Amino acid sequence: MLKCDFCGAETDFVSRVVLDKDYDRLTVKHVKRYACKGCAEKKDKQRVERLKAEHAGKGA
Repeated sequence: MLKCDFCGAETDFVSRVVLDKDYDRLTVKHVKRYACKGCAEKKDKQRVERLKAEHAGKGA
């Protein structure tokens, strides 16, 4: 079993979640965090909402 780094749930499947706005996986070291399906979906929704808010703030 694998463990979600966000909620601690044990699961058979995890996804890697990138939280940094300007994520650069090639040159900057990042702490790797893995999420269960529920946490991955929640984090993706938060990312989409943040991008929408940033886009709206630019007068688009």
